[in-house]
Amino acid sequence: MSNAYLLEVGTEELPAGFLETAPSELADKVRGALSDNGIAFGDVSVQATPRRLALFIKNLPDIQPDQENLLKGPPVRIGLDAEGKPTKAAEGFAKKAGVSPTDFKRETLEGEEYLVIHQSIKGQPVKTVLVNMLPDLVLSLSGSHFMRWADQDIKFSRPIRWLLSLWNKEHLPLSIGNVKSGNVTYGHRVLSSGPIQISSVENYADTLANQGKVLLDQTLRREKIWQQLQAAAQKAGGHVSENAGLLDVVTMLVEYPSVVVGGFEDRFLEIPDEVTTTVMQAHQKYFPILSTPAGSSASSQPKLMPNFMTVSNGPQDEKAVKTIRAGNERVLKARFEDARFFFNDDQTTPLEDRLEALKGVTFQKGLGSMYDKTQRLITLSKSVAEALGYKPDALKKIERAAKLSKTDLVTGMVFEFTELQGVMGKKYALLAGEDTEVADGIFEHYLPRFTGDQLAVTPTGITVGLADKLDTMMAVFAQKDAKLPTGSKDPLGLRRMATGVTQTVLQHGLKIDLIVLLEAAYAGLGKLATQEKDQAISLISEFVLQRLKVSLLEQNIRHDITDAVLDDVGGVRNPLRQLTEIPARIEHLKALVQNDAQLKAIYEPANRVGKILAKQYKPNATLKNVSAKHFKDDSEKALFAAIEQLTAEEYGVLVTQLVAIAPAVEAFFDKVLVNDPDEAVKENRYNMLSCLHTQYLRLASFSKLTV
Repeated sequence: MSNAYLLEVGTEELPAGFLETAPSELADKVRGALSDNGIAFGDVSVQATPRRLALFIKNLPDIQPDQENLLKGPPVRIGLDAEGKPTKAAEGFAKKAGVSPTDFKRETLEGEEYLVIHQSIKGQPVKTVLVNMLPDLVLSLSGSHFMRWADQDIKFSRPIRWLLSLWNKEHLPLSIGNVKSGNVTYGHRVLSSGPIQISSVENYADTLANQGKVLLDQTLRREKIWQQLQAAAQKAGGHVSENAGLLDVVTMLVEYPSVVVGGFEDRFLEIPDEVTTTVMQAHQKYFPILSTPAGSSASSQPKLMPNFMTVSNGPQDEKAVKTIRAGNERVLKARFEDARFFFNDDQTTPLEDRLEALKGVTFQKGLGSMYDKTQRLITLSKSVAEALGYKPDALKKIERAAKLSKTDLVTGMVFEFTELQGVMGKKYALLAGEDTEVADGIFEHYLPRFTGDQLAVTPTGITVGLADKLDTMMAVFAQKDAKLPTGSKDPLGLRRMATGVTQTVLQHGLKIDLIVLLEAAYAGLGKLATQEKDQAISLISEFVLQRLKVSLLEQNIRHDITDAVLDDVGGVRNPLRQLTEIPARIEHLKALVQNDAQLKAIYEPANRVGKILAKQYKPNATLKNVSAKHFKDDSEKALFAAIEQLTAEEYGVLVTQLVAIAPAVEAFFDKVLVNDPDEAVKENRYNMLSCLHTQYLRLASFSKLTV
């Protein structure tokens, strides 16, 4: 029989940030748990509002299928003695499994014979499985700032107040903490009162909407908000630009949306648009209205109108709308008054005069002040600029941008509205008459600020931005007790910084050695670094390459190709030294794996060379380290001559050359034993194979490919 199940977890108002990930996370966990229990299922979905998570599972069977479970015990060589009797290890395993040692069977698993037990587990009613597994899955959801309440041991994003659990049309009892489920739910906090009885899974959403004034489906709720925003903006004589992030947030702040339009005084339009929109969007969750109609061919840029839109939780009568509008206008006016004061007051002190104030701002605990970081940034920016080959005029602007890059952190505006760091630095720099490129560098060095954000494009922004990110990463990784990103926690945004470094280098084709710059960053820390330099650089390299790998996989590049290109060959060939070569190597490797003949000609000898060298690979070896006087066979001379021909810079030509020398490599291995008894001969052959291995590695670590 096909069954439907519903679990609604009713709570106090959940944070929008938690609701951003919780629905998909819970659905994934439920799918995984059902699969682990051998239970077939149809669609699994989770809908969310500020006061509830609603899990739907369709097409569930009545009974869980019987399952065969294999328990692997100790290997036979450990579990049985010389006479074939169970040892203490086998007896302990049997006791733990609740069986007799005589129940063991012997099976070969992964090349070794083990003592095993086959258990037949009779399937349980699916309702029983759900009751047992769902409470733990709900409580396992991830998020920040979880709460404990009353005298319970459990914790969740917000206190759980009720549970609705239905199997088709019947109540399926379960509990989370001391909250027991029922067949009732609760609607909108204001527009609905008292419990609402739900007769079946099928009519739950409609009943909740009709009686509870709650639009359950977040997709439909989001679309309704967007339609109302567009209509309200048009009625006000303007239009609204879609802000997907803000739209997602307000969708999770309301259960029954209604848009209210408010206004503010024209004098606040004198404040930079970046400030007013930040106040409205980031702090108040309002949508600005722009004057230029959507789709207009007018050459002028859209301008802010003295209006805003807020999304209220529930349809309102005219009296309520006036009250809501007046309250929001009052709050916004106060915020704008603060911003206006800060904007005018900040300009009375030049950015350069704020440098000393940075001494009172901590960069990170144990890592000095922002003033200290600024001094490191000036020095490291010079190193980056020199590596990029910038001329003296550009160097002066870069140094100036680095010097002023953090000074807006001690302005009143940025202290109050931290999202405006860099933005206000640029504004104040231009108002003070600084060079445009210096001002651009102050803003751009923070880029990218989030996924999909723009990258720095000016020499000042690129240079200071790279230096800033490399310094921050090194400052963290150079600590023995470094607080590295774990799970969803990354307070310093190190993942974003690592991605920003690779994106900037790759998009602009910057031919720089990032390892050299990391060494310069480490040197700049001086006594602040408590981790060994090589270890710190190794940790950063692994971290940055892992972020790059994630990015490449998101571009649908094969997992093994990604691994083959990013392999650091045991730390002797770090891809960060030639990051800009990676796209071309990937493209040629993708083409190579589609050509069976060429792939075989390179893949097999490359792997054979790599295995023979093992830890004997000498990355710095050249053909000058190979002496003809130690050749014993003509095949050695032929291989030496073949390697001499591998001079192509372009990867496509290199592939052709590597294919061409395959017969010489094969002949060499057929005719000689690399580990010759004569140490000089053996060393000579290792040097020659190292030169060959280096050429293969220019393209990829072929051992990582799945062929």
